[in-house]
Amino acid sequence: MCEEKNNNDKANLDWHSAFEGGLRLCLRKYESVLSITREHSLSRQPLRIDFLVVKKIKDVAIGTDIGKLFFNHNIIEYKNPDDNLDIDVLWKVIGYAGIYKSLGKTVNEIPAGEMTISIFRMRKPRDLFSALVAEGYSISREAAGIYRICGVVSIPVYIVVMKELADKELNTLRIITSNADAGMVKDFVLEASSYVRPSDKRYADMVMQIVATANSELVAAMKGDESMCEALREIMADELSEAERKGEIKSLVEMITRKLAKGKTLETIADELEEDVEKIRPIVMLASKYAPDYDIDAIYNALNGDNK
Repeated sequence: MCEEKNNNDKANLDWHSAFEGGLRLCLRKYESVLSITREHSLSRQPLRIDFLVVKKIKDVAIGTDIGKLFFNHNIIEYKNPDDNLDIDVLWKVIGYAGIYKSLGKTVNEIPAGEMTISIFRMRKPRDLFSALVAEGYSISREAAGIYRICGVVSIPVYIVVMKELADKELNTLRIITSNADAGMVKDFVLEASSYVRPSDKRYADMVMQIVATANSELVAAMKGDESMCEALREIMADELSEAERKGEIKSLVEMITRKLAKGKTLETIADELEEDVEKIRPIVMLASKYAPDYDIDAIYNALNGDNK
């Protein structure tokens, strides 16, 4: 049952938020010259680009392997570990770029020569590459983990294989996976724990929420190291505090229901638990409705107004 719940948690992971946090952290040195928009709307209909990176100062150089690819308008599609990447997905993203170009306020306000298209995913899309070669297109390796597809459209099109990236400034993107490298995760945790700016802390938290869930055993082992545990707490303070609060409430609910099952009164329970009567009264009243089974999770969810 526990394993099934863990699998469900991983299936529902918000990979895109983790990627957003990682992308923003990798480019945080250049935030004064870059504008990053998530789910940039292309129309009034639900048609959105995953990420749009626009240079606020044209022709400024970005000193990372992915930053070197950027022109002034950069379309980014992120495919999480469960997403497919085939030739139709490629053309969909190219279509997004075409629509984006057409939405300038004046004719050719966004020149094709100032645009790039990048699709990020963890593993190399071998089937897609084979299909492209079979159709007569060529693929060139621009840098470790960065492949350019030539001949499809005039706008540069890149496939970024995050697992293969060698630029250390991009390691944050490499750990957004379910089998992250332990050393890289530890390095990220130690670096992120020293962040001061609230925005950096928030992006690091976005990354670690996914990394911790997708790599639960690795993170659990890290918690055994006092310095790593403190670093993790620094990054995920809010989540850990909430988890601790939830654990404390569930523990209290469990103790109360055990005593209710024995027929003990509110006053007796409060006395034995050394708790204030008024504090536990709502729990006792609610828990009584779940007799005789006393489903702890159901009681906890009801206390928090979650009836799912």
